Amino acid sequence: MTSPVRCNRCRTGVYDLGTVTVTARYADCSMWNTPCCGSLVDDRGETGWKTFKDYERIDPNRQDPWGVDIYGIMRHG
Repeated sequence: MTSPVRCNRCRTGVYDLGTVTVTARYADCSMWNTPCCGSLVDDRGETGWKTFKDYERIDPNRQDPWGVDIYGIMRHG
């Protein structure tokens, strides 16, 4: 994944922004359907145009204290 994000609509989906199919482009945002729940979302939350962010960026190397990465895979070391 080049740019992993967590969906704030269903709160469970993780997808790659680099692989979404943009359905509309406007002067202030791009829109697409999320692959996890099919919601129509946009990127205006990152620019400050709206208060609710449709997704949140996550660090692909992030691990929780138990050693599980964002995909639920156990990483050692």
